[in-house]
Amino acid sequence: MKPAPSQASARELALQILITAKSQDSSVEDLLAATLKRHPDLPRNERAFLLELVQGVKRWELRLDYLLSRMSHLPWRKVHPLVRQILRLAAYKLLYLDKIPAHAAVDEAANLARVRRLPASHVGFINAILRRLARGEAPSLPEMAGDPLAALSAATAHPVWLVARWLSRYGLEETQAILTANNQVPPLTVRVNTLKIDPGSLIKRLDREGVEAVPCRFSPVGLTFESVDQAPASLLSYKEGLWLFQDEAAQLTTCLLPLAPGQRILEVGAGRGGKTTHLGEKLKNQGCILAVDYHRQRLLSLRQNLKRWGITAARPIRADATQPLPVKPGSLDTVLIDAPCSALGIIRRHPEIKTRLQEIDLPTFAPRQRSLLEMAAPLIKPGGRLLYITCTTEPEENEDVVAGFLAEHPEF
Repeated sequence: MKPAPSQASARELALQILITAKSQDSSVEDLLAATLKRHPDLPRNERAFLLELVQGVKRWELRLDYLLSRMSHLPWRKVHPLVRQILRLAAYKLLYLDKIPAHAAVDEAANLARVRRLPASHVGFINAILRRLARGEAPSLPEMAGDPLAALSAATAHPVWLVARWLSRYGLEETQAILTANNQVPPLTVRVNTLKIDPGSLIKRLDREGVEAVPCRFSPVGLTFESVDQAPASLLSYKEGLWLFQDEAAQLTTCLLPLAPGQRILEVGAGRGGKTTHLGEKLKNQGCILAVDYHRQRLLSLRQNLKRWGITAARPIRADATQPLPVKPGSLDTVLIDAPCSALGIIRRHPEIKTRLQEIDLPTFAPRQRSLLEMAAPLIKPGGRLLYITCTTEPEENEDVVAGFLAEHPEF
């Protein structure tokens, strides 16, 4: 009889996620979700540590690279990709996680390198840099007085091009506030399924499940989990469809629409169904929601969430909404467009944006956003509503798109 395979550690899984994300240009969040699904028996503390390591490295990657590159005798771009990731992981632990002894972080990094069968010279290279870092020999960051742009970029782990962009628009003080906010760990917020339970009753139910929850500041149907002693998705209240994960700002967008039972709604960019389920609640499950998205995996999650939520009024459709949709012109009460965008307004929640998005990507979003609006506009009946949503800070994807659309569509 073969022995049971040993459980992978959070460190090994974090390294694999970071390597795969870089080599395949994949989202670390999708990889995290897939990894946790493959390892359902991973202990709670290891799950939490895995999330901390992956998101922490992505949050501070550019600062870590600044320091490590100046401690390396090789140009940083020529360092083996696996060595770079091992160094980032270990440096994050040394600089940001007080509970891990320095010697343990260094030893773990060397062991990861050996398990991956890196040459002894690579292991020695890793050891040399991390021992210096553990002794407090990290190089200094740039001084604000000498080069504010480089100083802000290195200190807050944001790309130089983005810092420059925001400095020119917002000025120094507001840019510093944005950069600081982006590096805060976001709260865990959820939305209550008001078809099944009210927020107050859910707070009591969650308390019995070991979760301390409080009402959100702005959303009337949102809760913030202040402490939880197990994986939230393993809670019975989650499996029963009493709540789902959703940022408070996303909860508020649906509240902008004057919805009523019986309406016909088109949702473009339905994703995994956060807003779709909210629309269904607002309609009291009476009416029709055409929930359009192009990604198969998101539609699969959408269908699962609709079933768990108890929404029968929504019809998921896989389609490219920049092309004609099978909808009669002038037949819809409401269109909601959750437009694809640069997502620069949600870096706090998705820190990998700082290293995945490039400046050359920015001009690619507005043309698609305008196409979505042009295709959706004729489908709305007179007096209907069109809600255009992005999660970016950039005027080129927000005010400029809206102004251009209104100039060509005075009927709106």
